[in-house]
Amino acid sequence: MAGMLTMAKKEFLDIIGEKKFMLIFATLLIVILVSAYQGGLSYSESQSATGSFTFESGQGRGRVGNTTGPVMVFGSAQSLSNSLESMITNFSLVGGVLAIAISFDTINNERQRGSLKTLLSYPIYRDSIVYGKYLGGLLAVTMVSVVSFLGGMGLFISVTGIEMTTDTVLRLAMFFGVSLVYMAIFLAIGLLLSIVLPSPSTSLLASMIVWLSSIQLIPNLGYAIGQILYPVRMTFSQTGEPSFTQQTGFTTLRTIISGLSPSTAYENIVNSLLTTSSLEFTSGTPTVTSISVTTALMSSLPSLLYFVGLLIAIFAAAYVVFMRQEIR
Repeated sequence: MAGMLTMAKKEFLDIIGEKKFMLIFATLLIVILVSAYQGGLSYSESQSATGSFTFESGQGRGRVGNTTGPVMVFGSAQSLSNSLESMITNFSLVGGVLAIAISFDTINNERQRGSLKTLLSYPIYRDSIVYGKYLGGLLAVTMVSVVSFLGGMGLFISVTGIEMTTDTVLRLAMFFGVSLVYMAIFLAIGLLLSIVLPSPSTSLLASMIVWLSSIQLIPNLGYAIGQILYPVRMTFSQTGEPSFTQQTGFTTLRTIISGLSPSTAYENIVNSLLTTSSLEFTSGTPTVTSISVTTALMSSLPSLLYFVGLLIAIFAAAYVVFMRQEIR
């Protein structure tokens, strides 16, 4: 235990002292602040949306009024997920890069310098090394997440003046927790590749390939496979006019395949947790339905379980490989 904590402290201090860490940290913070400010403006504008609209009377005449109508209904249906969409996307992009930058050379860099073999000559267990290095990286990631999240949310709240109810606090707390797990996943990916691959340059390249696959390849692959197996059908009406319909299986298959991507799973979970209301049409009349925290949490539960399971599986793989690996 003492060896693990000592290793974690050393790793944490080494990480925060690197220029690459400070550079990516500053980039993430700036991006989050800008996204939060833009989201705050969007939320404020949507909540104050009013205007005139025309609707048809029974005799076919149009009437104009400044009363509650579709404009205000759509404004009140604006959820936190809509306002913070840019912040969520940017966090999934830059947050993943930061986690990889921290961990891609965790083990193989020390192996190349010979310091890992020297370290193992001391009375310290192997598992203390892998636990300590991951814990040190996780502390650095947590520090980044806390600063970025508090800064972004503080700016968002100051711009919108949103009331901090228990519901809002719970949603934002879950947003932070899921964001931390997301960065921990890429931290574990970098650690695993630094153990498996011999050189830091190779593990960096492999880590970036995994990150790009998560951001672009897997979601696009899900869309492509869905289009192949469930193509758009064209039908003709009695007048000969064509119409195009998408088969129902397309959406299900695309969602399943795309959900395998950590980035897509992260965005799906956070969007679900931050969705506070939905717009429904009853007899042609738009109404806003509130979504409770419990309902939002239950709807994202499958993705949450996959998210946590993926983190455990990747770190377990890194642990097993390192424990069985011969150190020269």
